[in-house]
Amino acid sequence: MQRPRLIYIDVPALRPGTIGAYAFAFICVGVATALRLAIHPYVEGIQYVTFFPAVIITTLVSGLGAGLFGLVLSVGACAFFVLTPRFSFYIENLSDLLTTLLFILVTFSIVILIAGMRFAIERCRELYDKLEQHEAALREREERLAVVVAELQHRTRNLISVVGTIADNTLRTSNTFDDFKVRYHDRLDVLGRVQGLLFRKNDGGRVTFDELIETELSAQSILVGVGGPVTLDGPKDIPLLSGTVQTFAMVLHELVTNAVKYGALKQPNGHLTIRWRQEASAESGKPCLHLDWKESGVEMPPFPQHTGQGRELIEKALPYQFDAQTTFAMEPDGVHCTISLPVSEDDL
Repeated sequence: MQRPRLIYIDVPALRPGTIGAYAFAFICVGVATALRLAIHPYVEGIQYVTFFPAVIITTLVSGLGAGLFGLVLSVGACAFFVLTPRFSFYIENLSDLLTTLLFILVTFSIVILIAGMRFAIERCRELYDKLEQHEAALREREERLAVVVAELQHRTRNLISVVGTIADNTLRTSNTFDDFKVRYHDRLDVLGRVQGLLFRKNDGGRVTFDELIETELSAQSILVGVGGPVTLDGPKDIPLLSGTVQTFAMVLHELVTNAVKYGALKQPNGHLTIRWRQEASAESGKPCLHLDWKESGVEMPPFPQHTGQGRELIEKALPYQFDAQTTFAMEPDGVHCTISLPVSEDDL
């Protein structure tokens, strides 16, 4: 479908309803009057020969109001300057009167017709423009939908891979099937909470570290603040890279679970202090989250013979996948872990 073409020249200053439109009608009738007087000695019996095109041109360019104004001016100018007696609006000759009435009837009909055509074309062009806008919006939505579908497919494949890895690692470190069942379900719950955070941030926002740690502590019903076993110390709204959120959430879950089962959140004198800050990396200059996880007041149990999944994530997965710098130590009074992880440069 092609956009309808205009049957007239669109001049903004001469559009219908403007002062310029009526001034244009006045000028057209003035020119028509001058031409009619110039050819008067050579043309007889066709009194409105120059006024008819003047009214038509006026209507085409400036619309109905200007066209009717031009029609009135044309009749007045012809009666005053052309018809006898001159310089009077009185029309003496009956044939001139009939000619004038016929001119008014025919010209009025044509003005109405042209104005209707103008309106129809303008309306059609408006509808065409709206249709183009809707088509552009539809194309944009289709493109966005394709991106969302591709992202969903990527996340689904990644999630399936993560679930399989979690199952393998949990099975390897579990002593009984019941132990595997409990730990595996806990880790799947972590993935569910992370996906919920990422889904709520699909409008362009970022998951922040304080949201992530508070979600994990809340899921395990751990009291934070004055009188509680956990102290949080760090700024809010440090945005995390979306690709790091899932693995980082698993790390936090393993640290919290270890503290609940064996460490600072189980023993009566234990205390967990979580401090974080955002600083520029000394090597790349890019922003990084510096996390310091310190347990104190803990009577450390015997060291395990194998490395748990949490420690593997901290010492292997984070450095390998996200170029993080990490340390993990079982100190005499509790676990001490530090993580320096690249974060988003976007401001929230």
